[in-house]
Amino acid sequence: MVRRIRLQKWTRPNCTKLQFEQEQQFARAICTMPKGSEKRAQVTSRAYDTVCTILAAQQKDDSPLVMGLDKRYVRLVLELLHRQINLGFGQPRLFEIGFGSGAMLKDVSDHGFSVSGLEISPAMHDAALEILGNKFEDRLILGDLLQIEKNALPGRPSLAYWNDVFEHICPDEISDYLTKIYELLVPGGSLVTITPNWLLRPSDVTGDFCPP
Repeated sequence: MVRRIRLQKWTRPNCTKLQFEQEQQFARAICTMPKGSEKRAQVTSRAYDTVCTILAAQQKDDSPLVMGLDKRYVRLVLELLHRQINLGFGQPRLFEIGFGSGAMLKDVSDHGFSVSGLEISPAMHDAALEILGNKFEDRLILGDLLQIEKNALPGRPSLAYWNDVFEHICPDEISDYLTKIYELLVPGGSLVTITPNWLLRPSDVTGDFCPP
């Protein structure tokens, strides 16, 4: 699970203020790093670890930290995978970019589909392993999407999915991310992009300090 030790006694307002400050500092730092550099990937990883730790500290129990997932998104992904079966894809595969604690992957896997994914935060990667189990270890990749080659995947996906990820990518790398996803997908595959999270809006911490 995401560690809560240092922040567990903090009040919610203090955690929210810390999150707001950290997100701004990390965003500025990430954008100053050279495009495609290892330094940018490392700072991005630390940013997600930090923010997820703060979010976890605000939960009332020790349940897994789940961000932005709605059951309607699970139904959408399952519908698309079944549609791919009807289109002759054989065995469709889901690949989630930024899988967090693995809630989406678990739901889809429980319906009998092959799943895999990538996460840049070590803390969330560990949380997903706790939920999905060590048998999924080779399918849960820890790292930077831009550095992943298609032969490193446990089977090329027919459906890629990311939720609340696209809007966090530096503008100078948007086209690189989309190109990489296109390369990873099997011919005729699809990408589901949720950005920002329409169903759960408004939830960004910015609204607490900079309202419309």
